Amino acid sequence: MNNPSSTSASSTSAPSIPAPSPAMMLAHRLTLAGYFGLVVLIPVWNLWWYPSEVFSNEVLTVFWLIPLIFPLKGLLQGKAYTHAWSGFIAVIYICHALTSLVTNLNELFAILLELFFATLFLFAGMYFAKWRGEQLGLELPKLNKERD
Repeated sequence: MNNPSSTSASSTSAPSIPAPSPAMMLAHRLTLAGYFGLVVLIPVWNLWWYPSEVFSNEVLTVFWLIPLIFPLKGLLQGKAYTHAWSGFIAVIYICHALTSLVTNLNELFAILLELFFATLFLFAGMYFAKWRGEQLGLELPKLNKERD
C-alpha cells in the first residue's frame, strides 16, 4: 500500500534559496540598466552619431559588443558570480571612456554616456554580488597561514 518511492520523494525537497532583498533587486536592475545601456549605446555611437571615417563602423561595433556577450546569461539569471566577474568587462568600457575623454572631446555626449553606463554596470554589479554572496553564504577560501 505504501509506496516508499512516493513518500521519500515528497519528504526530500531541494534546499530553498532565499529570495533577493529589495536592495539586491535594485542593484540587479541597475546592473542590467548599465549593461543594456552599453549594448544600445555602442551601435548608436558607432553607426549613427559618430561614424568613423577611417575604420569599418560595422566591424568596430561588433568588436565593442563581443565582450558584452559573455556575461549575458548569468546577468539575466541573477548569478552573483557573473555579476562579480563581469566587472572586469565593465572596466574595459570605463578605460575606453576615460581615454576618449582625453583624446576626442567632439564626442563628449557619447563618452559621458559610456562612462555612466559602464560605471553603473560595475558598481551595481559589485554590490549585487556582495549582498547576494553574503545572503547565500558564499565566500572566498581562507588562506592558510602555515603555508608561508
